[in-house]
Amino acid sequence: MIDRMQSPGGGEVVTVSHGRIYEPAPETEGALSVDNRHYLERVLRLRPGDIFTITNGIGREGTAKLETDGRYRLSTMIEPGREPTVTTTLFAALTKGDRYEWLIEKAVELGVTRIVPLITARCVMRAPNEGKLDRWRKIALAAMLQCGGCCLPIVADPVGMRDMSAPDGDTIALLLHEIPGGGLLARISGPGKKLWVASGPEGGFDDSEVAQFENRGWKPVWLGKRLFKADTAPICTLAALLLPQTSVPQTDAK
Repeated sequence: MIDRMQSPGGGEVVTVSHGRIYEPAPETEGALSVDNRHYLERVLRLRPGDIFTITNGIGREGTAKLETDGRYRLSTMIEPGREPTVTTTLFAALTKGDRYEWLIEKAVELGVTRIVPLITARCVMRAPNEGKLDRWRKIALAAMLQCGGCCLPIVADPVGMRDMSAPDGDTIALLLHEIPGGGLLARISGPGKKLWVASGPEGGFDDSEVAQFENRGWKPVWLGKRLFKADTAPICTLAALLLPQTSVPQTDAK
């Protein structure tokens, strides 16, 4: 959405509500990167004097004014308070086709902090190369900017089951798997918690993988009697866990 209005001096000023860019170390007066300058000037067609938003990718953003020659002037950076209070890592098994890209995009929109591609016995997709990982990281960046986020999520290098870590004492580790004795997914309440979520591929985790998770301290949970696809289940889980953490005002769970 682009709004045009008259400035006090009589000229036209543009405010772009979705004109958001990522600059890792923005200055009060600085120069845009080549890609950001192209996006603002060529794609959004901003002109000197127009307004957009810069985020530093670590929780802060500020309003900026475009100047000539690809330069900008930035206002004070603030923390807008749109991030969940829970730090979340999603260990998501690789899925075929472009569904993994959709999963990354939606997980970032919901506020995930880190995404770790997981290689399991039933994965049909091969381990991603550097080109694929670079594409996934660009999708994560675009999703962060689109949803108004200020914390750039990490898309990590893929890991296999033998490299899966055991959670530390401050981490709640949930394994999405229907298993006898496993509990229904429950809301995680309270700020400052660390959350790990592991989701399987088409066909789920095999028995030996489930045993590995349990032996390392992961808690099996499931989403109820409906069956969800491999890319749907983690998004349902993140929505249930993270959306209450981004509500305003925050309320304590009973």
